[in-house]
Amino acid sequence: MDDDVATPVAWLQITVETDRASLAEAVFESFDAEAVTVLDAGDDITVENTPHEHPGFDASRVTGLFTQGTGAAPIEQALRETLGNDVTIRISSLADEHWASAWLAQHPPLRFGRRLWIAPHEAPVDVDDDAVVVRLDPGLAFGTGTHPTTALCLEWLAQADVAGRHVLDYGCGSGILAVAAARLGAASVTAVDIDDQAVRATRENAQRNGVGERIETPPLDGIGARRFDIVLANILAKPLIALAPTLAGHAAADAPLVLSGLLTRQIGEVRQAYESAFRFSEPATREDWVRLDARRRGPD
Repeated sequence: MDDDVATPVAWLQITVETDRASLAEAVFESFDAEAVTVLDAGDDITVENTPHEHPGFDASRVTGLFTQGTGAAPIEQALRETLGNDVTIRISSLADEHWASAWLAQHPPLRFGRRLWIAPHEAPVDVDDDAVVVRLDPGLAFGTGTHPTTALCLEWLAQADVAGRHVLDYGCGSGILAVAAARLGAASVTAVDIDDQAVRATRENAQRNGVGERIETPPLDGIGARRFDIVLANILAKPLIALAPTLAGHAAADAPLVLSGLLTRQIGEVRQAYESAFRFSEPATREDWVRLDARRRGPD
């Protein structure tokens, strides 16, 4: 054996098909997955919404990616204990140099509404002339639009009147919502996050999509008392509750507020934190996840 030949780094990839994707995600995250993706287990993974209709997946294909040396057996056991012994689980080893191509095969372009698309840079997209395509590179912590909370927010943006508006994306992650808002015609987007890596990713994705000049990424305490025409926050229930005074303070009169990252059982407590300042519409749901839509009340 030639000792000078480096052994390719390999990833452990575990995929489970289930109708309880949120539980599968929780199992993968408890074992420190480097990335977790959720796709429709069917052949058609295009996400399209019609007015007042937000269809969810009947079954999902949830994939966890783990570093080399991670044991598969404990993860498989935890999945079966959580989801049942009859779930389909596939375990494979993925060489590092093949990771990106495998990712592209699993993440074809997704459509939201009539004309908004999310696609990797190298993926061909057959679209109409008025389509809006957001290009994002694959990565170990890539925000793709396949997670229910992100998909719900993208569906909202796809049908919203964003053109010429000033948008706040609080908790921007990969920048997928900020970039989509800018590509849909927002005059400016202010994107903030507590994670410096997320802020850097947002800047890079904005530049690569040609909207860098319209997306700013100030520190959390750098927004001041500014008010925005649209406020987006795709985070988690507890931070959403804690941030209610902050987000309300940044929403102009009659501004839409879009909250996501919460579960169905958390609707009441999140709404309660905002109801004094906002009028809520019916929640939109996908699997166990929820998007809350509201509008800022005007002055008394």
